Amino acid sequence: MPCQHALAARLTPPSSSTPVYKEECTQCFDSQDTPEGVDVCLSCFNGGCPGEPYNHAHQHSMKSGHYLALNIRRTAKKPIDGGGDERPAKLTKLEIRADDTGADGFEYHTFVRCWGCSGARVESGLDNIEPTVSAVIHAVEASKGHEIKAWAEEVTACQHFADLRGQAPRDGFSLDALHQCTGCSKRENLWLCLSCGNVGCGRRQYDGSGGNNHGISHYEETGHCVSIKLGTITPEGTADAYCYACDDN
Repeated sequence: MPCQHALAARLTPPSSSTPVYKEECTQCFDSQDTPEGVDVCLSCFNGGCPGEPYNHAHQHSMKSGHYLALNIRRTAKKPIDGGGDERPAKLTKLEIRADDTGADGFEYHTFVRCWGCSGARVESGLDNIEPTVSAVIHAVEASKGHEIKAWAEEVTACQHFADLRGQAPRDGFSLDALHQCTGCSKRENLWLCLSCGNVGCGRRQYDGSGGNNHGISHYEETGHCVSIKLGTITPEGTADAYCYACDDN
């Protein structure tokens, strides 16, 4: 007899920002590699161990009323004998790559169970369940999602830069004056004001190195807040830029 809880379920697949705890139990940290695997709640995407002695998946179901869970179990693939001649690819550059161990080194075994029916398996292919099951399978594990988010930087447009469009340089501006700070003799770490063309040196560091703060002093005196670092301008039109008003790159 079909599971009535499954037939009546109204599930919402996780979005790209929803944490999905599918690698290990959130209570005891039993993982997909255990013989029982991990149960992922199809309602709130909590991960729980389905085996003794704790059976946190069942405990979660009884407390929350979320009966349906996707069991995920991982086993290592048997290595293919390549004759022992394979060598790792030559390292030609340093880069961060996605971890493809899960795709190449493991096999995943999944099924849906209902804790409202004592953990019985639910028939596959139900239209009201399969979209959520598929989304959980392809979702990024919550811990990896947090790591990715920690490395991601939101880039927003600075209105002060946008306001400069079409603005002409001040009278008397000369390219010959770009080699040195207008306030001292510094010739390195120079910042060009995009409002008037003034050249100021960078901030003084705690150890006395760096500039003499003439770039930021110019901003404090004039209110001209946007500058680019000389020596970083590329033919493509990019450069290291800074807005003193927003205090951001």
